[in-house]
Amino acid sequence: MPLTKSAAIRYRIIDACLTNKQKPFPSLENLARICSEKLEKEISQSTIEKDISAMKRGRPHGFDAHIIYSKERKGYAYGDPNFSISDLKLEDEEWESLRYAAKLLYQYSDVPIFKDFKQAIEKIDARFRLQLDVEDEALQNYIQFDTSNATTGYEWLGQIFKAVQSRWLLNIRYENIYKNEIKNYDVVPYLLKENRNRWYVIVWVEERNDYLTFALDRIIHVAVVQERQKFRSDFNSDLFLKHSVGIMKNEGTPSKIILSIKDPYHKLVQLEPIHASQKIIKITKECIQIELSVYINHEFCNRIISMSSYCKVIQPLSLKKTIILMLGDALKQYK
Repeated sequence: MPLTKSAAIRYRIIDACLTNKQKPFPSLENLARICSEKLEKEISQSTIEKDISAMKRGRPHGFDAHIIYSKERKGYAYGDPNFSISDLKLEDEEWESLRYAAKLLYQYSDVPIFKDFKQAIEKIDARFRLQLDVEDEALQNYIQFDTSNATTGYEWLGQIFKAVQSRWLLNIRYENIYKNEIKNYDVVPYLLKENRNRWYVIVWVEERNDYLTFALDRIIHVAVVQERQKFRSDFNSDLFLKHSVGIMKNEGTPSKIILSIKDPYHKLVQLEPIHASQKIIKITKECIQIELSVYINHEFCNRIISMSSYCKVIQPLSLKKTIILMLGDALKQYK
């Protein structure tokens, strides 16, 4: 039977109780109470009994944990006082994966909201003896991770993340570089989203009766108003940007787009689709035709133009005219 996330968390809680030297031999009642408090839902004693039986099973279905019951102490303990399910050995490949994962996480150690990564990684390293040096420059010789060139915006991540969790009101002073204006907005943040190494926040603006997307690196100031706001039922993080290329949502119905893409770009868009809705409708030796269901916005148009002469818009006509105008404006820069 597959291990559920809830069961896995309970096993860790039980393990922490059994290895707690300050409060040895926890009873079934105590284990159920602690699990209920940690998970914020009622966990029965019968569930804990089943968890203990599961932990005692041999691997890979269990943890081979020698859990005993003391009639004298009226509680449970590990037969080996030094045992813990966290001490189970991993294969060499699994240790190596942990090393690379730690290195990946460490790339974000300078971002305020992730400031505890380094300390956490060091604790993991000490706990599991990974012999990991995340600052080892030699590692850069054979593996490098993409990092953001953005120099501002990260300082707002912590405040905004907390506001999203708590549904607090935010007052944001924002610079619109396209309209060349700076304005104050009272907003309710709903989603933080990373796109191409830049961070954005999707907010509800009561004054505009609409959702807006703000780039964090264009925010001048954030003030948190700790007033819990009512959650809007019309917001769904999975659907909000479903038909968007990038981070901008458009109203209305997404458009049916057909593009013809020539070699070698036709191979690239098969390896890295422009959008999740992309499907191939025609294949020849020279090109492919793909169909997408997306909103036509500035980001999508820029993606088409980035493929220059290798991409041709077949339909709709409105998109074809837009691309012609954009290419014409670009050409004027060179006259």
